[in-house]
Amino acid sequence: MRSATLHLTYNVIRQMNIGPITKCPLRLRKADSRITGADLGNNRKPLTREEVIEAACGCFEKFSVSKTSIKDVAAALGVTRQTVHRLFESRSALIEAVADVRIGVLAKRLQSEFKRFMDIEEALVEGSLLSLELGGSDPVMVEIQDQADHAVDQFMFRGSANVQLAMIELWGPVFVQARSQGRLRPGISTDQAVEWIRNVHAMLIMRDDYDQARKAFMLRTFLVPAIVRD
Repeated sequence: MRSATLHLTYNVIRQMNIGPITKCPLRLRKADSRITGADLGNNRKPLTREEVIEAACGCFEKFSVSKTSIKDVAAALGVTRQTVHRLFESRSALIEAVADVRIGVLAKRLQSEFKRFMDIEEALVEGSLLSLELGGSDPVMVEIQDQADHAVDQFMFRGSANVQLAMIELWGPVFVQARSQGRLRPGISTDQAVEWIRNVHAMLIMRDDYDQARKAFMLRTFLVPAIVRD
């Protein structure tokens, strides 16, 4: 079944109750690197990666990504630059960590909407457009994607274990249903399919000359045949 392409706008996203991120969200992890009181010297409270990411996100929203330095993040936390660098070896690594968290949160917000897709082709086209549109409504993510930083560019394609897991949680039910219907090409695992979807999304994000119709055409013409059985 091929349904009409959704021409998603910011207003449509708001109506779906999955509005863009307006404050820095954190997906807390059980195993997290910490700087102890001894490492902080006069700073008694242990500093976590989450606290640094939250401070960085706040600085990005206040100053912009391009104008935020490690010094700004350290000042927001009341610690030294060296303390921040003990948790994040570079500014690029910190930007990647912020993107990692925000992508995970966006994926969580999309899960309820993905439940309505009854067909794998519909999900691959309309679900992809929805994902791209929601990501494009997050000003911090948009600016991160626009950074002239090779390491960050590579992260947008490569992702991380957390990003891959978040995408599997989002797309997994779609593939389970499609597999039970015999709709998936043989020999393709969910992990492989999700990795390819992420690569295609990263490419489409970079093509700011593509409108929704062109994106839908590329998804239907090249993504769908790569995953769906003829």
